[in-house]
Amino acid sequence: MNDRIKRLRRQTFEAQPSLSIERALIETRFYRENYGKYPIPILRALNFLEICKQKTIYIGEDELIVGERGPRPKAVPTFPELTCHSVEDLHILNTRELQRYTISQEDIDTYEREVIPYWKGRTQRERIFSHVPKEWKEAYEVGMFTEFMEQRAPGHTALDGKVYQYGLLDLKKRIEGELSALDFMNDPEPTRLLSMSYAVFCLKKKTSPSPRDRQKSRMPSSA
Repeated sequence: MNDRIKRLRRQTFEAQPSLSIERALIETRFYRENYGKYPIPILRALNFLEICKQKTIYIGEDELIVGERGPRPKAVPTFPELTCHSVEDLHILNTRELQRYTISQEDIDTYEREVIPYWKGRTQRERIFSHVPKEWKEAYEVGMFTEFMEQRAPGHTALDGKVYQYGLLDLKKRIEGELSALDFMNDPEPTRLLSMSYAVFCLKKKTSPSPRDRQKSRMPSSA
């Protein structure tokens, strides 16, 4: 490893993950001024163009391959059009012990003043939830869907056919079969045991993390 790569590696490890509200501000201002003027596909394309025009471009010293999604290394943008984080969400992300994303109080105040009011009732998550049946919402609440539209795009909830091909009882049986074949004393991947055990627990009890715990586990989009 040469000296340049060593410096870049050190900078990467030392950089503190943070939240950037730059994208959210650009998008909110654009939508406020232009929503209803264009068909939705054109509106989204023009919004992307506006972000490209105004986004801070970061090119670090020693970098030969450049590009950051935020204005600085490890700065993660928010996507209020998918789901708009609340002030409480931002405080949780800023103060939690694991995977903390720092954000200044000034940025939180700006987000509360300029971003949150506009997107109330307009996010994709809210619009989807207003159309899905009661049974779907119940499935979400017991944990069949997690972090839906809270940090990712809709495709992450497609379930790739497993639930539709096997059903929950079949999945439960398959997981229990895998568990019974494991060597709990010598398995090199103990986290796999915990994951499967938790999956069986959820299927049996139809429970999920509390809303508070779910909020704590939320991550920014594409983080």
